[in-house]
Amino acid sequence: MNYIYKITIIFLFLGFFSFSSATAKENVMETSSDSLKYIRDSFVKIKTLEGKVIYIDPYAANEFADSADIVLITHEHYDHNDLTRVKRKVTCQIIRSANALLDGVYQSFTIGNIKITAVPAYNGYHPRNQCVGYVIEFDGIKLYHAGDTGKIAEMADLTSQNITYALLPVDGVYTMTPEVATAAAAVIQAKHDIPIHTSPGSAPYDETTAARFTSPNKMSLRPDSTIVLENSPTSVENIYECHQMLSLDQNYPNSFNPTTSISFTLQLKSFVTLKIYDLLGREVVTVVSEYLSAGNHTKQWKAFNIPSGIYFYKLEAGSFIKTKKLILIK
Repeated sequence: MNYIYKITIIFLFLGFFSFSSATAKENVMETSSDSLKYIRDSFVKIKTLEGKVIYIDPYAANEFADSADIVLITHEHYDHNDLTRVKRKVTCQIIRSANALLDGVYQSFTIGNIKITAVPAYNGYHPRNQCVGYVIEFDGIKLYHAGDTGKIAEMADLTSQNITYALLPVDGVYTMTPEVATAAAAVIQAKHDIPIHTSPGSAPYDETTAARFTSPNKMSLRPDSTIVLENSPTSVENIYECHQMLSLDQNYPNSFNPTTSISFTLQLKSFVTLKIYDLLGREVVTVVSEYLSAGNHTKQWKAFNIPSGIYFYKLEAGSFIKTKKLILIK
């Protein structure tokens, strides 16, 4: 194999792993599942089983690798309507609060297999005639994005709708306090409650505020976390697979010779594999293949009989995948 051909293969393979890493940042295999990525503030991305992309309240993040089919805006504050950042398909449909609430009537929209219904959202900072929330239905899932709102009487209308996921703002200044949002969740009775818009300032997420939201159906999503969306998990194992999140740290040291440590965090118990691959995509070794408990884990790779080079380590837990690069120098 000549030198130029070797270099070509390496660059092609690096391109493959770059693509895989971009996909892994989603933390889910989006091509085979409905998914939701919480980006920051009230900004989320939904990707349906058929690949339709819905952005809700885009703001201040570089999360637009997927061009939008639909953009939903709950109100026209600058931290909810940053369309300048959104790549859109030619057929993209934008629904703003002014489209969703016409002459006092909340509108419904059907776009392919997706149904979108505007619902009331308001408080002292958000006039009723300028703001909406949305109920989005697809693949048997009903997702309620509350927008910026207080606990309002109209939330009782959602109780009978069998909401699957409720996204509730909890910053305590411009929206509900976590305690009030917990009471709102009890009224709505969604299967899963996710606190969003946790900070009234520039910080994308406030852990302390989020912790005060105590719905028994709470799911905690930090910025850049993704979950697989399911309507009716049928077993504990299925819940684990669909709702766990994981983080993967850079190995240390990197570069290394001959031993390095790889740390990662599981939010729920799950079956985990951690494998090392070479530049040609060949599996070098399996470091982990077992059930692990929730929490922080550190595993060592001892590369005594492995030649110097660039390698990749891939962590899989259920349908969640992350990949990073490491360098062995002897």
